Amino acid sequence: MTEQASAPVRGAQQQRGVFAVATALAMLVMLGFVGLAIDASRLQLVQAELQNSADACALAAVLELNGLSDAPSRGALAGQFVGGAHNRRNFQAELVGTGQVSPTFSTTLNGSYQAAGGGAAAASRFARCSVTQNSLRHFFMGLLGVGSSNLVATATATVMPSQSVCAIPMSMCKGAGPNANTFGYQLGDKITLGTSQVSGFFTWANVLGTDTSGSLEPYAQAFIGFGFCEVPTAADRCIGIHTGVVTSLDDGWNSRFGVYKQGGSGLDPALAIPDLTGYGYRPPPVGGAYSDYTQNRAPSRQAFQGHIPSYTSPANVHTHYGSSSRRLVSMPVVACSSSACGTGAKPILGWACALMLSPKSPTQDAEIEFRGRADDPLSGCRTAGLPGGTDAIGPLVPVLVQ
Repeated sequence: MTEQASAPVRGAQQQRGVFAVATALAMLVMLGFVGLAIDASRLQLVQAELQNSADACALAAVLELNGLSDAPSRGALAGQFVGGAHNRRNFQAELVGTGQVSPTFSTTLNGSYQAAGGGAAAASRFARCSVTQNSLRHFFMGLLGVGSSNLVATATATVMPSQSVCAIPMSMCKGAGPNANTFGYQLGDKITLGTSQVSGFFTWANVLGTDTSGSLEPYAQAFIGFGFCEVPTAADRCIGIHTGVVTSLDDGWNSRFGVYKQGGSGLDPALAIPDLTGYGYRPPPVGGAYSDYTQNRAPSRQAFQGHIPSYTSPANVHTHYGSSSRRLVSMPVVACSSSACGTGAKPILGWACALMLSPKSPTQDAEIEFRGRADDPLSGCRTAGLPGGTDAIGPLVPVLVQ
């Protein structure tokens, strides 16, 4: 009886042992899948972080591609700075680092991409950034012999005409010439921003609407910064125009030359960023000032060579604070003789690229040099905004294409 009774007990114990072993094996398998899922999720997250860095790099780099000889080198520096020094990886624990960001450039989307120091053409129109992270350690996949992975993210950007932009609050009148495509102007023409030649005139514009009766403070702040954003670029839209002597707004204009009012406006280079050069052209040379500005004055970071009463240019302001193309601006061209928009407003005909020529005083006009249509890649103008369709006429803005 004793032997017969013990047999079922041993059978039950054996079954429980088999079940325990099976359970343990199942748990190991489940833990393996969980580990793989954790590692895979981590890889996807880090890859997404690297992609954000690559996107930011490409968008920043392509903004510098304005056809000048140093455009690729400026684009590389901008892309590495934005992509590497302002983006994080590994669950946002550390900076990507500029050494992991590699910008290259090409004249066509599917062409040969070269580094800035490796043959990139000045006429490049596309920027491609690769961001890498080598030897990313795995937590669980190492048990299967896969100890780490090498990750890379790539993005390509170019510029396209926009349907909305960040625009300075100024406009220019249509010229009297026969070429409607360039708004009646020729490349290099000097334009006075006002409807008459009375000294001190500006043509300030409410690029967001038609009302110009409010405070001038938003206009000044927009000029000091990057302009009013989300400005529609469509033709025939009415915008408010304020033409006249507005000396309180001279400070914003002059700050882009690195020239600041003494003890008055409270502006400084850290707040109101200047261009790479403040060298003034009054009068401009025959044929225009653009080539001298880009080839000589901006590379040498030359300060304004004159003097304006009550204003000063801090030492080394363009070396310490200067930013490229702060004097190369996009602005709407309006039909100043039109009455279609009623009193105090004018219709937009299109957008022009202009070079600000010199600082101004209450007795001197604000003058610009016409550099072509703002949607022309050779104009040199770039801004931020929303890309448009094939019929967009706004200034060029960066857009990802790959």
